[in-house]
Amino acid sequence: MAVPPALRERGIALVTALLVVALATVAAAGMASRQQLDIRRAGNLTDFGQARAYAEGVEAWARAILRRDRKEGEVDHPGEIWAQRMSPVAVEGGQIGGFIEDQQGRFNLNNLYAGGKPSEVDLERFRRLLVLLELPPGLADRVLDWIDPDLEVRYPEGAEDGDYMLAVPGYRAANRPFVSPTELRLVKGVDAKAYAKLEPLVTALPGYAPINVNTAAPVILQALAPDLSQSDAERLVADRGEKGYASVEDFLRHEALAGRQIESAGLAVGSRYFLIRAEVFTGAARVRLFSLVERDADGVRTLLRTQGVW
Repeated sequence: MAVPPALRERGIALVTALLVVALATVAAAGMASRQQLDIRRAGNLTDFGQARAYAEGVEAWARAILRRDRKEGEVDHPGEIWAQRMSPVAVEGGQIGGFIEDQQGRFNLNNLYAGGKPSEVDLERFRRLLVLLELPPGLADRVLDWIDPDLEVRYPEGAEDGDYMLAVPGYRAANRPFVSPTELRLVKGVDAKAYAKLEPLVTALPGYAPINVNTAAPVILQALAPDLSQSDAERLVADRGEKGYASVEDFLRHEALAGRQIESAGLAVGSRYFLIRAEVFTGAARVRLFSLVERDADGVRTLLRTQGVW
């Protein structure tokens, strides 16, 4: 039985109307979804911007403390205000916190090449540190090769481009000072286990930076002499007291160091470089800001800022 033309036209119109409604529904759902995504993205950007501003506020607070501390004296030790952790402070939608860490309480990797040549004193100290951490002392040669400007492999265990180009993918030695201690992971022989041992004890500062004996960890002090025991190093730390050693000479006169030939070069009781660590939670954002600052008689300057890790 043939379908009347009028009925057929009404059926086509109904199908067309249903198709239009379906397409409109899909389009509306897509628009709503995109709108929700845009709103969330805008909110996240707002939260992140606010968190970043709070983190930079923590940095400004820390710089003010370091400036004030510099006026009170040139000896730096853990008993001072700058070394106290900031208690978390509640802010709208989250909290902020942070602390200052003396970077000269660590071994500066860039000390290994100073004044246009390898620093033998610092190389020996670094080798002893590696031994104390149960790591191969030959890593010292590879770290030096990583930062010295030449392409000659240091005897006996150095590494230059020829070693690194064999990696997959291949790369070259930096042949310049470390910018961050995380670069150690690129040095031949520094695996995750070795880096985990070194990370809390080393730093990467511009130029030569002496070790502050008032803030150095016991193992760093133990590395200053070949026959210094762990108990001697712990005594040196305990006897720093609330005010630290007033001078390097006072430190070297300690009875735990009697009879030991320890170079005063590369040692200090005050610090120039500090790392400010700020951590902020606000809304959906979490920001960890690391600011390397340099302090001298003229003030405190920010040299480097990174997020996540330094």
